[in-house]
Amino acid sequence: MSGRELIAAYKIWLLFGALAEVVTGTGFGRCPAYPSLPNFNAQRMTGIWYEVERSFYLVEIAASCTRLNVTLNDRGYFQITVDSVNRWTGSQSTSYGIGIPSYNGSSVFRYKLNNRMPYLIGRLLPGAGQYNILFTDYDQFALVWSCSSVSLAHSDRIWVLGRKQEIEADVRVQIYAIMQELRLDPDRLFISKNTNCTDSLEAE
Repeated sequence: MSGRELIAAYKIWLLFGALAEVVTGTGFGRCPAYPSLPNFNAQRMTGIWYEVERSFYLVEIAASCTRLNVTLNDRGYFQITVDSVNRWTGSQSTSYGIGIPSYNGSSVFRYKLNNRMPYLIGRLLPGAGQYNILFTDYDQFALVWSCSSVSLAHSDRIWVLGRKQEIEADVRVQIYAIMQELRLDPDRLFISKNTNCTDSLEAE
């Protein structure tokens, strides 16, 4: 599918989704409700993904060379292993989590870290929460969004994942166009640090 066809198809989906709210990093009211991506194929989301760009997230400020290994278990849940390198100390870290879809075939899922803490505590850990794969072509990129509501306000985060550590310029144009259709500001994104990554994180 060409870039124009991709964006045209996405505009049709947005029309039926009736997205009327302006989405910024923080705002009043509860999180906007984006619909699940039509015809989402969880199996095609499996494999290696790299974090290419992201919005500001304090928890990840020191992270670099972030790589995700996504598999599906026999219940259809995502099993996600996240490897990263601390850009200040050079130390590597690995976390393990599970993504539970809202329903079979949904691109919206609840992510929880693998730990023995009670659910009410575990759901508050950094990284845990509700995620939505807003759009993906499965082969090159995925646009992931998460949002948290606290009292009368909300705060959201955005990630651009790629099958490679770099994304071609024309693909970035498509991603930014999709974000603008969703009323997400591409200027919020920072390019993730993917230089001088260790061989262990680069290997597929």
